Amino acid sequence: MHLVIFGGGGKVARHVARLRGSNQVTSVVRNDTHIDDLRALGATPAVLSLEASSAEDIRYLLAERYADAVLFAAGAGGKEGIERTRKVDYEGALKVFEGCKLAGVKRFIMISAVDVRDRSKPAPGHYTAESHSMSKRMWGAIGTYMQAKYDADKALHATELEYTILRPGGLTDEPAGGAEVGVTQLKTTSRELVAKACWDVLAQPGSAGLTLDIMDGDGDLSAEIAKCVENRTDAWTG
Repeated sequence: MHLVIFGGGGKVARHVARLRGSNQVTSVVRNDTHIDDLRALGATPAVLSLEASSAEDIRYLLAERYADAVLFAAGAGGKEGIERTRKVDYEGALKVFEGCKLAGVKRFIMISAVDVRDRSKPAPGHYTAESHSMSKRMWGAIGTYMQAKYDADKALHATELEYTILRPGGLTDEPAGGAEVGVTQLKTTSRELVAKACWDVLAQPGSAGLTLDIMDGDGDLSAEIAKCVENRTDAWTG
């Protein structure tokens, strides 16, 4: 399987490439700053700006690289202003969705964030007081990013792509350990664990159509995902 990663210079994307490089990964970046680093990880770099490109440009890239699946790991992080966050996290995602459609690439993995939801509706009923508090902090600190992610995830649900949405908590640089996957409280997540989950859901086609919270925990990652597949556990609240 050849995976094309948009946002290939990010920390999670680098872990994805490191875990399964060797010509199985194309890492798409907006400029040539990270080219040598990505090659050292085993990835094949490609330069394409989500802001400047069209869906047709993306279609061409996916066809050129013989993409079997796409991972959207791009993001402005909400730290570069509302306009750029919307252009990358939302508008950029829409371009990639359309590029996949034009190229005939069906399998799609989206890295989103826990608690991405319609906040005009009540919070999920399973939230503890700690999760409510963390939700308030997250939306207060990076609300522009969270809203863009929600809008992109909602649009993804309306496509015909075979998507899996992974929603980590507060990202850390700790080594990957055990996992809790499915419908969870708001906790922290190792970036390396998110990367492993990307490959794991690709190896479990039944995960298509699911939105999965992924947190550090005590469970085996593959077993946790398989349980969600079996039970059709879906964290999406619409």
